[in-house]
Amino acid sequence: MKKKFILVIVLVGLILVGWRGRDLKNELLEETLYARYYSYLDQKYSDFILCPRIEIERIEGDTRRHIVNGSELNYGSHHGDIPFDRIHFTLTDTPEKGVEINKVRVEKSISEKESIIQCRNKNKK
Repeated sequence: MKKKFILVIVLVGLILVGWRGRDLKNELLEETLYARYYSYLDQKYSDFILCPRIEIERIEGDTRRHIVNGSELNYGSHHGDIPFDRIHFTLTDTPEKGVEINKVRVEKSISEKESIIQCRNKNKK
């Protein structure tokens, strides 16, 4: 039930912020990966669901072991009356240890320009 609620919130957020102009295939992949890793973040980060960005690197070339870097905006600021905050996290995902959160950092009150960059297509920078 919680995962369905989170998925609905993510989709509503993307519609509100707008996903036109983004590469749909890459966006769907980022959304899927973010939904997978979202449940590993502490509950205090539950508002960070808008415009997920995920970058993945293989660990020593192994296709089953990855380092994941992610960032998202907080949903509570989407009306524009207060600045967005952005979360950055790094984790490792391996068959032996599963998902382990390595680092979480919140960037407070990012600029409007930064929030637009977070939400737009990487290929249109």
